[in-house]
This record gives sequence, C-alpha cells and structure tokens, in this order.
Amino acid sequence: MISNKNACVQKENELIAFLQLQLAEAINLQDRSLIAHLHETLRCVRLFNDDGCRKLFQSLKDDYEKRSPYVAYLIRCRQGLLSTLAHLERLGERVKCDRDAVNSHLVAVCVRVFLEKREFQILRFCDEFQKLKMADEKQDLLENFLSKIYNEMDNDSIWQVASESQLDLAKMVVERTVMARVYHNALYPNGDGDIYRDQLLHDHIKKLSKIITPNHKDLRVPKIYHYECPWPWAQAELAMISAYKTPRDKLQCVFRCTTTIMNLLSMASERGIPAADDLIPVLVYVIIKANPPSLLSTVQYVDSFYGHNRLEGEDQYWWTQFCSAIEFIKTMD
Repeated sequence: MISNKNACVQKENELIAFLQLQLAEAINLQDRSLIAHLHETLRCVRLFNDDGCRKLFQSLKDDYEKRSPYVAYLIRCRQGLLSTLAHLERLGERVKCDRDAVNSHLVAVCVRVFLEKREFQILRFCDEFQKLKMADEKQDLLENFLSKIYNEMDNDSIWQVASESQLDLAKMVVERTVMARVYHNALYPNGDGDIYRDQLLHDHIKKLSKIITPNHKDLRVPKIYHYECPWPWAQAELAMISAYKTPRDKLQCVFRCTTTIMNLLSMASERGIPAADDLIPVLVYVIIKANPPSLLSTVQYVDSFYGHNRLEGEDQYWWTQFCSAIEFIKTMD
C-alpha cells in the first residue's frame, strides 16, 4: 500500500514538474493564454488525492490508447499532404522556369524587331567604334549609343506595355546584340598584338597545367581541401567565359566560378567560411586547369567596358581576386 502511494506521489511529482517546465517556457514566450491554462491545470492536479491521481493517470492512458489509431491516421494524412505540397512546389518551379524561358524568348524577338528598324544606326556606331583607338573613347561612345537606344525604347510602341523586369531584360539583350557586333575589336583593341600576348600566357598556363598539383610549391593548398580537387564544376563555369560577349556576362562567369569554389571549400572547412588566403591557391589551380583563351584581353575588356563605374560590391571583390590570381600565375614557373 505504501509503495503504491509512493509511486502515485512520484507520478504526481513528475506530472507537476512537467507542467511547471511547460509553464516556464510559456512565460519565456509570453504566451499569456497558455500561461493561464497551465496555472489552472497545476491547480487542478494538486487537488487530486492518491486515488484521484491513480485514476487520472489511468484515464490519460486509456484516452491515449483510444486516440492512437486516429493519431496514426492524422500522421499518414499529414505525410500525404506534405508529399503533395512538395510535388506542387516542383510543378510550380517548372512552370516558373517555362514562364521565364517564354518571357526571355518573347523579349528577344521584340528586341530583334526593334533593332532591325535601327540597323543603319548600329552600322554607323560599329564604324565609329572601329575607328577609335583609345579605350576611354570607345567606352564613352558605347555608353552614349546604348543610352540613346534605351531612350528610344521608352518611346517605342513595342515597349509601352512591358513590365520593369521585361525592360531590364530587353536592355540586357540590346547590350548583348550591340557588343556582339563590335566584340572582336573591343576584345582586341591592338589587333594581333593582343592576340599574341594572350597566346603567350595561354602557352605558359598550358605548361603549368601538366605539372600543377594542389601541393605545388607556389600553391600549397591545405590537405583538408584536397577532397574536392580538381574542382571540375568551377573549371566548367570558367571555361564558358569565352562564350559570352558582354562584360557583364563574363563577370558573371567569374562570379559563379569563385562562389562555387567558396561553397566547396566551406563544406570541407572546419572553420566555416574560408578566407581569401584559402581561395586564391584553389582559384589559381582552377584557372590553370581550365586555361580559358584570351585571359589578358578578357581582363582588359571587362575593366574597360564595365569596371570604371559599374563594378562594385561582391562582383568587384570576386573580380579583384580573379585578376590577382592571373597576375600570380604570370610569376609561376
């Protein structure tokens, strides 16, 4: 009898302790409704005698057993709903991708129609651009021409009902179209001299590629980062840089490459976010292995037509790291 009484008191104490713990949490959360309910529950529990305590626990046990099938049913329903929601989210993402693709194509078609009416202006711009020798003069001419085209877009009937995002996309397509027309002259302002300079660096990197390892004396990449070597996805991102014609798109290639490296290093690092000292050796390794063509001309191209007044923030940081890595590669042997 005494042991049963002690067991009941122990259960009651455990129940009160549990309720008090819940009350403390409710007080911390400032949940006044729950605080009131718990205070009342504690008051009621303390009113039970030994027999009442025993009946209370038995009643709770019986109630739980009765509810178990229904609880299991609710769990299965919730799992089904979560699965359906996940499927709907995936479908929504697919629809969004399709919508973006259709929107991009529509904008591209509208830009083509818009620029066809201004073919003479574009030809005259290309002719003037090729005659200029100074990079600053070319940049000013390009900015003035694009500004003129953008102003005409604002007054053109094609773009009167376009959204802000569509106009931004259209301006990007216009820039790509215009830069594609003068790309070779803009990338190699000094003609064969720039091409020869790029080829020398390309050959130098090609020789380094045959001997480079993460343990190279000039790199010494920490062993903790060797597991992801040779960072193929970062190489793939960088290898695409020559496929793009605008400085903005080339800069985005560098951005994707460096952020890919940082993400991979973060996964391996015990300290969390790696420092610049961790990034540079890996970035140098990736550049050497990818060895994209016309590296020096690409740097000059981006600096000339994007870097003066548009390069800022995170883009500027990653571009600076990229340029530093190229300068370092020049000194390697």
